[in-house]
Amino acid sequence: MKTTEVDVFIADIHDHDCDEMVEQLGRDCMERLARITHPRRREQFILGRSLLRHALLHKHGAVAEGWILDAASGKPCLVGVGAPEISLSHSRELVACAIAPVAVGLDVEYCRERDFVALAEQICGPEEFHHFLSLPMSERSDGFYRIWTLKEAIFKLYGRPMPLAFHASGLRSRYFWPGVDFLAALVARTDCTLCLKLHSPSSVRLK
Repeated sequence: MKTTEVDVFIADIHDHDCDEMVEQLGRDCMERLARITHPRRREQFILGRSLLRHALLHKHGAVAEGWILDAASGKPCLVGVGAPEISLSHSRELVACAIAPVAVGLDVEYCRERDFVALAEQICGPEEFHHFLSLPMSERSDGFYRIWTLKEAIFKLYGRPMPLAFHASGLRSRYFWPGVDFLAALVARTDCTLCLKLHSPSSVRLK
């Protein structure tokens, strides 16, 4: 069976000096960074852009001069001949970047105790919410974060909210755990089996 391989690179803010990475950012990135005032958001932004560059060098050996990072719509994407599809996500200290030959959406969330019923009612459609309420109490935390991350990943793929009943539309999805107490979901526009290649924080060395 044919497969679609997606590489996901993960980095931990604690492992890197984001201040030293600023000089590697392009002019457009610097302009965006200047508008970010929250310290953690600045670190996430810097690390995310540095991680993207690392991922492109790892997968393609170079960052083509014709590739332009376009984030005007709020969803970063690479524009240019032969440019791969990308998706970025961050939560607390973790930043993740997916690179694929097909359109992808990636979401990472830190899992903590919350009012899951109230939140699920806000983000779920009627059938999704009914399914959530049918889960045993011991499974509601995991169930909620699976719904949330998948919805966010789909949103990043399409740029708009979509129901979870999407499998007939030529998409594949996978969950994975990028760190302790973190859950991630990735969706890809493909009819092939989805194969994830994870690059853990311990294997990512940014310069």
